[in-house]
Amino acid sequence: RRYRYNEQVGYRCRDGYQGGEFTLTCGGDGWIGRSTCTVSFTFLESVGCGSPPPLTDGDIKYTIKSNYSHQERVEFMCQSYYTMEGGPHRTCINGEWTGQMRCLKPCIVNEDLYRQHNITIKSSDSTFFTHDEIIEFRCARGVPVGAVAMRQRCNGGVILLPTCQ
Repeated sequence: RRYRYNEQVGYRCRDGYQGGEFTLTCGGDGWIGRSTCTVSFTFLESVGCGSPPPLTDGDIKYTIKSNYSHQERVEFMCQSYYTMEGGPHRTCINGEWTGQMRCLKPCIVNEDLYRQHNITIKSSDSTFFTHDEIIEFRCARGVPVGAVAMRQRCNGGVILLPTCQ
């Protein structure tokens, strides 16, 4: 749109900016009047976050607070033997928490399961195996039976166990 000499236009700053309302006048060499909106730092500071959402099978690495400021970051960790997927940080941005992560369960193979399947493992006598860990089983006695391979991968708390007879 074109404006004529001495025609006035009213403006106001958007939310989060300082400057209020003002009027500009069309002059011979351009617009006359103040037309500056600046970021309101008090606005940015006031848009913080409450406590971040909880992480199932995990926790915040340091002391949790009830309020966090804009751009403040929190570090999470998973419980022992759990594997973090994504993260480990969430950041407060304009009142919202960004960042996604989850804790993947370990696989648990206890003595009863070893006995039931007549198996042991090559490397150690561990009970817990982290997500994506590959475990080499062997027969305690006898030979493998069935279609389950002696080498298996832990997948989010689930592992197939071979059987020996």
